[in-house]
Amino acid sequence: MTEVAPAKRLKTAPELERMILVEMRRHAVCAGVAAVTVREASGRTDTNWEVAHINALGGQVPPACHAVCMAAASRLQQEFELLPEFEWDMDF
Repeated sequence: MTEVAPAKRLKTAPELERMILVEMRRHAVCAGVAAVTVREASGRTDTNWEVAHINALGGQVPPACHAVCMAAASRLQQEFELLPEFEWDMDF
């Protein structure tokens, strides 16, 4: 018997970015992070999105903070797919 993975829930890029930031702000090493940018990922089979950029005050993101961001994104990628921008306001 083959097990079928449950469908992932859809989130917009701003929703995913906010979720990642909430996780990052729980860690003192990420106190200077101002924003995270999520984009569509091409060529991946496990998810359709990735973190494109981390913006920190002063420009430098500490390596430990980068690791926190990637761990949060990895966990969220198991649960959520990116809702393509062209589908955000579909009203039909």
